[in-house]
Amino acid sequence: MFSLSPILLEETALGIILGVVLVVFIVMSFIFSYHWKRFGIQTTLFSKMSRSYFLIGTILATLSILLYALILFSF
Repeated sequence: MFSLSPILLEETALGIILGVVLVVFIVMSFIFSYHWKRFGIQTTLFSKMSRSYFLIGTILATLSILLYALILFSF
């Protein structure tokens, strides 16, 4: 059976991992946004994909933060 390391279950380690992942996501989003605006083909498919990326990414980031808060307050 798969078991998680006790270190990964600590709130501090989870917070650091979440923070790093969110910073990487934000930086990559700015890079993608610049790249897509500068070098992307301006079509309706491109604009739909761009909006979808940011919408889904924002939803996942929000869920990650909410789940982290749930973990913090449940222990």
